[in-house]
Amino acid sequence: MPKNNTIIHKTFSKRDLLKLIDDLKIDIGLTEKHSKTDVANSLWDLLVKMDYLDIPKDNKYLVNDLYQLRKFLKCPNPRKPLSVKDKDKYILIAKKINHYCDNKYDINSSVYSDIRKLYDDAELIAPHGDIPIVRKTIKKLMSDPKKLYNINPIISPHVLHDIKIKQSLCTKTSHIKCEVKHGLFILNFD
Repeated sequence: MPKNNTIIHKTFSKRDLLKLIDDLKIDIGLTEKHSKTDVANSLWDLLVKMDYLDIPKDNKYLVNDLYQLRKFLKCPNPRKPLSVKDKDKYILIAKKINHYCDNKYDINSSVYSDIRKLYDDAELIAPHGDIPIVRKTIKKLMSDPKKLYNINPIISPHVLHDIKIKQSLCTKTSHIKCEVKHGLFILNFD
């Protein structure tokens, strides 16, 4: 049987786990003094023994029940960014595909010699839809009149939630005050 700290994904730091414990008001009695292994072991043991946990609906982890929380902790931390090297690699690929799109979808004017290679690269970057340039690039590529097939960027629920919040903040509400006056008016043009 694997140790409990291997069940919680290694991308969660001790600080992440303690923040989660604090946000969800899980009474576990651990502090910064304890090691990551102690925190992970204690948290997982408690979650396995629990039958029910009162989780607020509007939590930032986007989990609704205990089962989803366990599943969330087993997967990589969605808030952990890619390494700089990986992110630069995906951004460079996105820029190459953008170059193709900006040149009126002409393969001869791009750095690609084969449309298949371009779509292979698009599929490679699609899982990283949390990067804004990747989302915009895939969207541009999908408006190609000669597209081979559809590719959708994969956006984590956390980033999707952040995008919706940003969109709601961008909506403008204007209240125009209009006053109508009745009567005789004289206009003089000098």
